[in-house]
Amino acid sequence: MNPSSKPQALIGKYLVRETDRTNWGDGEHAPQQNFLSDLSGNAVDHFVNGVAYFKALEDEIEALRRSTANGRYLYLTAWWLGLAHLPPDTEIQPFGELGNAVLQQFPVLKDYARPVRVGAEYPPLTLPSGTLFSRHLEELHKSGVDVRILAWVSPFGARYAIPELGGIRIVNAQTLLSVAEMRSRFGEQGAGKVMLNLTAHPLGAVHCKLVVAGDQTSTRAFTGGIDPVMDRTSPAWHDLAVRVTGPAAAAVHRFFQQMWAENLKLPVESFTVDRHPIESRLKTATPVPDPPKPPDGNGTGAHVQVLRTVPQMRFSSSGPEWLYDKNSVVRALITAGVGFRKAPISFAPDGLFEFKLALQKAIGQAEKYIFIADQAFSSQEIMGWINARMLAKPDLKVILLHGGDPTDPPSGDMPEAVNHHLVPRLPQLLLGSRSGLQNLEMYGWPGTTVHCKVTIIDDVFCVVGSANAMRRSLYTDTELSVAVLDATGTGLVRRLRRDLWAKYCGMHLPSELLLSGAVDHGYDELLDLDNALSVWSESWPGTLPANVKLLPGIRGFQLPMPVTRPYSQEEHDRRDADSRKTL
Repeated sequence: MNPSSKPQALIGKYLVRETDRTNWGDGEHAPQQNFLSDLSGNAVDHFVNGVAYFKALEDEIEALRRSTANGRYLYLTAWWLGLAHLPPDTEIQPFGELGNAVLQQFPVLKDYARPVRVGAEYPPLTLPSGTLFSRHLEELHKSGVDVRILAWVSPFGARYAIPELGGIRIVNAQTLLSVAEMRSRFGEQGAGKVMLNLTAHPLGAVHCKLVVAGDQTSTRAFTGGIDPVMDRTSPAWHDLAVRVTGPAAAAVHRFFQQMWAENLKLPVESFTVDRHPIESRLKTATPVPDPPKPPDGNGTGAHVQVLRTVPQMRFSSSGPEWLYDKNSVVRALITAGVGFRKAPISFAPDGLFEFKLALQKAIGQAEKYIFIADQAFSSQEIMGWINARMLAKPDLKVILLHGGDPTDPPSGDMPEAVNHHLVPRLPQLLLGSRSGLQNLEMYGWPGTTVHCKVTIIDDVFCVVGSANAMRRSLYTDTELSVAVLDATGTGLVRRLRRDLWAKYCGMHLPSELLLSGAVDHGYDELLDLDNALSVWSESWPGTLPANVKLLPGIRGFQLPMPVTRPYSQEEHDRRDADSRKTL
């Protein structure tokens, strides 16, 4: 093969393009990066776990603060904004004063109007230097940098007291207090640069976690699974983020700009925390300036596609029966009064399902291995794509690493997806396989939340971002991930895979060795894929140093998985929602 044609062959193989369009539905479009000029020329750095990520953010903030360049900015979104202290006795007053006055006319709804105590305490985020993140952002704002914060709150989840949304209420309460805190720190003239994001689907969230920073000459974009919350630095929280510099970073900037502009159009809503009203946006809020034009990619570096999920909005006149099954008129009042019914997103009226298309294509092209680390494998579609590829490629090896979030309610969603969509028709392998199936290994990491949302394929392709292996990440939550292709042989995807697997073997990464440049024995050996795969299964040949073994706490599952809670389609449709369905 001509060397110049190899990158083009890899692009065509792994990255989704408009030329792949076959039977695509509403909202299914290829990512905007399709040509070398906007695909290539990116640098990608990865950060394993919260401490490494927040250290990189501190370095970015300090560089911006010291810079004298024109047009400096830092924009931040969060599913959970943990910049203020959340006391356990914090009260949330549902609906606000106007909504409560309306509800008083309907005695059957009186329970929904009562204040709710969050019942938990959360500290503000302190960065590795020991400085509050809020203080860093305040100092950056005062130095003349355009600092903007866009934080998700669910009008439905923050106000409507049903058990399934109890955890969301805590998330939203700290976010609301953090918004008030940052408006105070930014002062009267800067307070409008802190805004709530109210564009989410009612059964979803604006789940993306991103930071975009730069000036008139360059743009850097961070994305991953890490919200600015204190517990993301815990050793029991395994996470991942990447920084992209180049043309793809400008596309992330545009996505932030679109979301900000969308919220500028919405009516102002008020939320009440401890009897203090917090408005969704202030009159001083202004549009986000256009990003600087990035240099065209020249075929070098990483090839990156920005993958967005934006929901569709499909609603009946009265809302789903489970909201209030006793009276359809009262149910309609609830849907109108708590932000359940939402208008389509103007820049994506049919939704955007780029993450779905990109993941589906790459899985369908895997040749050597698929590795996914995630907190929940509830997507029946993703499990089905993997199953189909394993049946087509009998030598393909698949490794799934799971570690659930202890705050997630128990469900039968993952066993249903794994047992009935991943496992069927796969051949058994009774010796050397922990799963009991040929070339498929699934591991759990009890006591650790595997929150990193990463898929790696064949050591040349990976997806990192906010989107989980869940149906809601394909169609319902607003998500931002990046697909990274190593089309030019830089080894960046292979190094990311090496660093993750090194952590699973209890190794320290070089960036964590402050006093010595020496690496743990076996660290470099993990770069060799044929040998590294053997760490996951005795049936996969390979040679590694004797010390290179998975941590004792990482344990293989026998498949099919045991079912400890019955699967309910109704619960699944609410918990792992599909925005294409009418509510």
